[in-house]
Amino acid sequence: MIFPPAFASIMNRALPVSLWLALAGAANAQDESPVPSDPEDESEPRDDRFAGVDVIQVTARRREELLRDVPASVSAFGEQQIKDLQADRLNDIQYAVPNLYFEQGDGSNAVIFMRGIGQNDSLAFVDSGVAVYLDGVFIARSQAAFLDVFDVERIEVLRGPQGTLYGRNSPGGAIKFISSPAPHTLSANIEAGIGNFGEKVFKGRIGGPLAGDRLRGKLAVATRQHNGFANNSFLDSQDGDTESFAWRTALEWTPNQDFSASAIFDGKIDRPDRTRSPIRLTDVFAFSDPLADPPESVVFGPNENSFVAETNVNDLNDISSWGVTLRAEWRISQAWSLESITGYREMDFDLVLDTDGAPLPLIDVVLFQDQEQFSQELRLSYAGSRVNFTGGVFYFHDDDLTLSGFDAHSASIFGFPLIAFAPGAQLADTDQETESIAAFAHATIDLTDRFALEMGLRYTVDDKSSKRRFEIFPDPNLRVAQTFPEFLAGVGIPGPVISGSEDWDAITPRFSLSYDVTPDVMAFASAARGFKSGGFDGRAASEFAFQPFDPETVWTYEAGVKSTLARGRASANVTYFYSDYQDLQVTSFGREAETGFFQSLFTNAAEARIQGIELELAARPTRALQVQASVGYLDAEYEEFETLVNGETADVSDRDLINSPDWNAHLSGNYTIALGRGLELALHADASYRGEVANEITDSPVLRQDEYVMLNATLGLGSVDGKWELRAGGRNLTDANIIVQGFNLSEFPGVQTAFFGTRRSYDLRLFYYF
Repeated sequence: MIFPPAFASIMNRALPVSLWLALAGAANAQDESPVPSDPEDESEPRDDRFAGVDVIQVTARRREELLRDVPASVSAFGEQQIKDLQADRLNDIQYAVPNLYFEQGDGSNAVIFMRGIGQNDSLAFVDSGVAVYLDGVFIARSQAAFLDVFDVERIEVLRGPQGTLYGRNSPGGAIKFISSPAPHTLSANIEAGIGNFGEKVFKGRIGGPLAGDRLRGKLAVATRQHNGFANNSFLDSQDGDTESFAWRTALEWTPNQDFSASAIFDGKIDRPDRTRSPIRLTDVFAFSDPLADPPESVVFGPNENSFVAETNVNDLNDISSWGVTLRAEWRISQAWSLESITGYREMDFDLVLDTDGAPLPLIDVVLFQDQEQFSQELRLSYAGSRVNFTGGVFYFHDDDLTLSGFDAHSASIFGFPLIAFAPGAQLADTDQETESIAAFAHATIDLTDRFALEMGLRYTVDDKSSKRRFEIFPDPNLRVAQTFPEFLAGVGIPGPVISGSEDWDAITPRFSLSYDVTPDVMAFASAARGFKSGGFDGRAASEFAFQPFDPETVWTYEAGVKSTLARGRASANVTYFYSDYQDLQVTSFGREAETGFFQSLFTNAAEARIQGIELELAARPTRALQVQASVGYLDAEYEEFETLVNGETADVSDRDLINSPDWNAHLSGNYTIALGRGLELALHADASYRGEVANEITDSPVLRQDEYVMLNATLGLGSVDGKWELRAGGRNLTDANIIVQGFNLSEFPGVQTAFFGTRRSYDLRLFYYF
């Protein structure tokens, strides 16, 4: 394997920072309490303060254990690491995880890919390839997966199929957000900050005992205001701002040592003034007055600035979500325990999006989505001297009603105004219901003191039903993305009603073997099957197109080594994986060959082979210096892929898999300098590299994102006892221009557009702990 040329950029920009930190640490080490220096002297006690990320307790296998003891690919971040990464939203950890792609796409859509597996479509009819869990409860909608990072104990990222222990099967992996427990003593903390682009942030948490140690509670809030990184030249306004408020409160009841219960309530409201608009990257032909005689046409060229949009609508992107999680655990005996997790969540999402990026209604879309979900999981666990077992049942129910529509008044077909041939506006609602039932069992058996066997099995039955109704609007002056006419109230002409129902079942096993080569080195190998449910195309307009698509399946094989070095001062984990990915669910956008009109097709169009390597390193050479690094390599290619090109089926297996760069890497360093008088200076810098990537299904050269390096840094002054810190921070200091999602609509209406990520930004924040 040959490293890409841009790794030289990391050497030039990032390594000098880390080397400076290392040299400064070495120079300062003589003034510190020395760490053990003789690696052969086993008489010196092991100090887990130098063990890097491996000291984090995780629950990747539904029981508490050290990260270094889990025979699987897991990354974990504690509260301090999350703070160092300047994470305000869940996707801010993405660069620190090998082979993870987690960006905000159109609207509030979370585009999550892990090891080349994910889902780029944000509508409710398709499940995510990577699951997000909040305190053990699966979040079904991608728009609700952008969790605000506050009140957090840790975040765990599980790579590879999660088809045995986790509620909803996910072939790519899972991201777990675990909120902080209610404290045993009264305590509180705040975080407040301001930055450029009008950023204002506040986070606060307070908690403690309410009735002795038996009943404890907490309350946490987070607010964020941001003007957005772009402007809209046509509407003379800002674009893509944030006005959010999130909260979480919890009660924890422990009447005795054998029983505990908790109730967690959380929610989020985001009411921005403006939608986040796409940027036009190609020319587009439109009719400024399609009803004139002759029609008046115009050509709009590409936008000159990646952060200056030119769209005619961008005034609605509201999201509200809330949920309640009830957990109870009964310790039946010293070995047996029973746990229940009950979750209920709701989400309302309203969006107007100008998908064409032009100041005329070529394809302006509107979406109103109401969703509610319920889940119940029961787990029986056994912990013996040589056997650990978890088994149980899982139930999930989801109701989603989505009203969506589009305006296409100024678009053309065969060079003539669309509105002259057919109505230029349409609404449709999709009423979808999903029910899933699963039973699972998972056991780890210590065959010897060093050799362990892990076996798991889940049987899942998914049932989906969906119904779509349509209404067309012949009035050329009516625009559904602006007037929002009441659906099926007599304004337009009712269309057909299409419906369908289908069920699927799957067996998803997992096997692994692990061997403790030494007390500090563990080798493992595993095989696991992942499954993602089928469904019905939520854009289909005919019975033929509404036929069910099949589930995705993947077999992933892993082999790896986890090691702790230098008596806990360093760790190194390396994993090789191979995935056989079948029946990929993909969306194709184009036009019908006969009519020239827009066509969308969602189907199982591909098979893929994905293999790669992941390396994670951590070291603490002195008490003042910490260094972490990771490298991910992906070799991903389609084995088979047929889709629509100019209205005809074509073999496009030579395309790259989306959101799957060949190389990605991350390097970070933390260094603390004691200043005296109870003060210390904390420096952090991290650099990330991501290789060239196709971020939409056609692999258009116009929309590919070039390789880039991103640099972030913080400088903080605080008290040695950790009571307070004043920190200056900067993100994307290299000011990389990053396409995070693209839309190739070159067949209809004849344009390619892209959404861009964060710009160079900086802030000043105060942290205070009471």
